[in-house]
Amino acid sequence: MDLSGEAPAFEVHVEPLATRWRAFEQPLFAGGADSNLTLEIAANWKLLIENTSEAYHLPTIHPGLNSYSRLEDHYAIAETGLFSGQGTNVYSPTLDGIGRGFRDFDGLSARWENAAEYISLYPNVQFGVHRDHAFVLLMEPLAPGLTRERVALYFAGTEMTGPAYGDMRAALLELWRGIFLEDLAVVEGMQRGRHAPAFDGGRFSPVMEAPTHNFHRWIADRLEAR
Repeated sequence: MDLSGEAPAFEVHVEPLATRWRAFEQPLFAGGADSNLTLEIAANWKLLIENTSEAYHLPTIHPGLNSYSRLEDHYAIAETGLFSGQGTNVYSPTLDGIGRGFRDFDGLSARWENAAEYISLYPNVQFGVHRDHAFVLLMEPLAPGLTRERVALYFAGTEMTGPAYGDMRAALLELWRGIFLEDLAVVEGMQRGRHAPAFDGGRFSPVMEAPTHNFHRWIADRLEAR
């Protein structure tokens, strides 16, 4: 919702990200009830965007994920004033017990064979793209210290949303649920830490925290313009 009446059309706002992901400009099919998740998190929504903007927390917060998608396999993404996030070069689709996987999106280049990207489009939406599925996270502020996170998974074909793939959709959702819950505990701890007398605003690593700083700069610019 544009409360100021001055925001550009959504198509204009999203164009730089749409250009980056032009290969995925094709039909996406919602997985349905077994591909949706809602979490309530005792933290400010901006901390959730910070958390998804960088990869250096993987070794300590996501040891399972880090065992096959290591910190050194990731790269930072930062588009000034628009979006930020991270990507990986070692994505491998999850298969079931008989080697069956979800259908890939059509016409993807070799770049997306093992790549995946996770980008937060400011202010409060995150997208993830993989060769065989995509997701959307909406961070809905409920209070200064409470956020509702809505997650929806999408696939590359109606057959992927049918009963034959129901077990695989459920398994994929549980995989992401586990990752999101690992983040939840840390982000709620960050929220509590913001009230500590010794908290001084934190520090930024120019190597690892460019995406986070990009988001902070976006917030600061809007506060300064008020």
